[in-house]
Amino acid sequence: MQDKLSQFFGQDTNREQEYSDFERRYREDPDSISDEEAARRYREIAQHDDDMDDPQMDSEYERAFSRMSSDERRELARHYQEASRNSSRSFQGYRDDYDLDRAASPRELGRMTRQASQQDPDLLESLLGGNSPLASTGGKIAMAGLAAMAAKKFLGRR
Repeated sequence: MQDKLSQFFGQDTNREQEYSDFERRYREDPDSISDEEAARRYREIAQHDDDMDDPQMDSEYERAFSRMSSDERRELARHYQEASRNSSRSFQGYRDDYDLDRAASPRELGRMTRQASQQDPDLLESLLGGNSPLASTGGKIAMAGLAAMAAKKFLGRR
């Protein structure tokens, strides 16, 4: 049986080429990728990649979030904390025993982002746009990097 990414790429004959181009542009000049494209590519890959929640991805997420400033990471952790305390949200990934600095570590932000992708895509959507911490330069590069890495991994298997 094909995995979700195979189905995603198989739905559009141009999609593999688009993602190959995206991965190349990310590698050569991450700043050439717009905030909107970074958010869109991450959403598409996260929605279709069965491996995004694989524990082996921890180092990729950690590397991606380490590109954000400590202030950006704390702000993102604060958003996750607020969402986790909001009973109308399905996201429950912020650990109550963590202080904000611990939650703002690149590894924990990666874990919470993967959880938000699965539990509360609308939360992640709100964090990817507007004046959110993920709409920062560091956040954009982190999200684009994760999407590029997943695309490269998938396209390299073909």
